[in-house]
Amino acid sequence: MQSYFYPAMFALFVWWFSTGAIIFLDNLPRKTFKYSMVGATIVSLSCLYGLKITSAQTSLVSAYEAFFFGLFAWGWQEISFYMGYVTGPRNQPCPEGCGGWRHFGHAIETSLYHEVAIIISACAIFILTRHEPNQIGMWTFMVLWWMHQSAKLNVFFGVRNLNEEFLPEHLTFLKSFLKSKPMNLFFPISITVSMVIATMLFEHAASASNAFERSGDTFLGTMMALAILEHWFLVIPLPAGKLWKWGLASRKTLKAFDVEIVAGFLGAGKTTFMTRRLNDLATLPGKTVVLVNDFASVGVDGSLLTNQGADVVELPNGCICCSLRDDLSRQLEDTVTRFAPDRVLIEPSGVADIASLIGVMRRPALLPFVRAVKITTIIDAGAFLEDYSKLPAHFAAQAKLASLLIINKADVVSTAERMIVVETLRRLNPAVVIVTARYGHIDPEPLPQARIALVHQNPMHNEANHECDDHCSHDGHAPHSHHPHDHSEHNHNHAASDLGFTSWNTELHTHCNADALQAVLDEIVGGKFGTIARVKGLAKSGNGWLHFDVAGGRASMTAFAARSDEQARVVAIGKDIHESELAAAFLACDVKLAA
Repeated sequence: MQSYFYPAMFALFVWWFSTGAIIFLDNLPRKTFKYSMVGATIVSLSCLYGLKITSAQTSLVSAYEAFFFGLFAWGWQEISFYMGYVTGPRNQPCPEGCGGWRHFGHAIETSLYHEVAIIISACAIFILTRHEPNQIGMWTFMVLWWMHQSAKLNVFFGVRNLNEEFLPEHLTFLKSFLKSKPMNLFFPISITVSMVIATMLFEHAASASNAFERSGDTFLGTMMALAILEHWFLVIPLPAGKLWKWGLASRKTLKAFDVEIVAGFLGAGKTTFMTRRLNDLATLPGKTVVLVNDFASVGVDGSLLTNQGADVVELPNGCICCSLRDDLSRQLEDTVTRFAPDRVLIEPSGVADIASLIGVMRRPALLPFVRAVKITTIIDAGAFLEDYSKLPAHFAAQAKLASLLIINKADVVSTAERMIVVETLRRLNPAVVIVTARYGHIDPEPLPQARIALVHQNPMHNEANHECDDHCSHDGHAPHSHHPHDHSEHNHNHAASDLGFTSWNTELHTHCNADALQAVLDEIVGGKFGTIARVKGLAKSGNGWLHFDVAGGRASMTAFAARSDEQARVVAIGKDIHESELAAAFLACDVKLAA
């Protein structure tokens, strides 16, 4: 029995400890990477030499040594990749909306050199140990290769637990290649293959005639069993990542930061205000990080806020609501750990549940570090009467939670209409400061009877801002049962669906004619393609780019400075969207077709 138990425990401990050690090294400051890489290379070369020596030996000790050498030879592959030395030709996120074989090709590009290095190492080990009786080290390397490839494909196709927190800061772009879903079709195949191999190895160990063979097969069988366990950790809702949390001790610890939430209904002007706000904050000391949450699966706001002097983290594909609070909490904790910001600006989608967002700030992992929370709510003056008549509870909830209310687009309404908005908001929240703005720029002149001092509220301790439980209600709507969040393009099963909105998006692969594009936007405003509350997009036009927008029943286009990897795209949010007609209309904006 000991000839099975001891090898299994040895394999389990070395696998667990070496994984945590690599995580620890990968999260040290980057200036230490070159020393870690030199050390790992020396260890790897020593292991190759050890594999050559032990390959001719068949003692019990040589079985342990060969397993150890094979596992640590694999360790160089992991360290070289996660430290960014041997990765691939692509070190950027996949363009938004990219899918299919193109998306798969981009994923291969991120680790192409890494995969080639594995093949070269495997060939070297095969040559060093061929025709020798001790093949334990070589097969250990091969089993680890299988574990690596299978896990990699599963997180690409989609699993529940992505464990993104273990990615080092310089590899955060890999998150664009990870997909969150309960399970994928490849998962049962990978589990079945691993179980068959593990069973065969354990059966062979049970019938082995000597300690060397029993130990060797037990080592390999245990590694395959760990592969099975590791795969189940990807889909079962268990905190398996805690097994290696100690490896993150080398990462920078959280420091106190301020939070500013810029809320507002669809098209109110949140992104425009955020741009001006970031310009103001750029003159202040300290680091700013922006979290952008788009309702649609394809985001545009993140591109608009890039290059504004802050790091931008996008949270696409959904409203911030109860079912997302665990994911958002992990994302926010991971973000502030990586960037150590002095302030965090959050732009939730126009249909987000702000109370749930505040509840995330009260989580035990974040609460000690959140110095203050300020909620700025943007109101579209021109669309307020219509929007409020349809969604009074939504606007009441946002107004009551706000530290500051900004009536944007004040120049498009009369004085009487502007005062109607002001008085409505004051009745909803008598203590809040209300100001007007144009294009997100706050007017210097105060409103009539405006309050002259900001009433400092701390939403963290407001009774109305309790953290939702599994049966919370959103903005006055009836409670609903808890269920997993759907990450598809159109279905949002919480606050967004309560408001009746769906989203549609597509890539624009053509150069658009500006006049034709303007005509499409005017048709959207006129209701030709359904009840569309919001459109935002980026398009190539001539030798430059356009940012186009429909908000508050008005269309606009402006010039846009695009990144080299920018993807032209459009997002529409509304009710009963005529998707095929809308897609055809944007396609017809092509310069050649328009001509």
